[in-house]
Amino acid sequence: MSDITKESTLEVLKEVPEVLRALVEENTKLASIVDEYRKQEKAEEIVSMMDARGFSDKTTPFKDKVAALLASKKDLEVVKEALALQSPDLSFASISEVPSEGNGDATQAFEKFLLGD
Repeated sequence: MSDITKESTLEVLKEVPEVLRALVEENTKLASIVDEYRKQEKAEEIVSMMDARGFSDKTTPFKDKVAALLASKKDLEVVKEALALQSPDLSFASISEVPSEGNGDATQAFEKFLLGD
């Protein structure tokens, strides 16, 4: 075992600030990488919710939807909360597939209602 001298202590103390700066820089880089992974995961969760509720284009690939959501720079928590408040897709296209009696399909009945026929 070596003896601790004043000179060796000073030498170690001179290296401390540089080592601490390097560790802080590395920690900051790793924290930003983890943050990006969390954003990616949150965006994938939101796009999955949108797909399940029928709020997105089925022809667009999943990865493209996630990339578009991330590129929008919107607050993902707000988007997720807004999506949770929405009801599932009940579009007229799905309603029109239900046949109606005597008046054609449901779309024609709806159009007649709107026009006052």
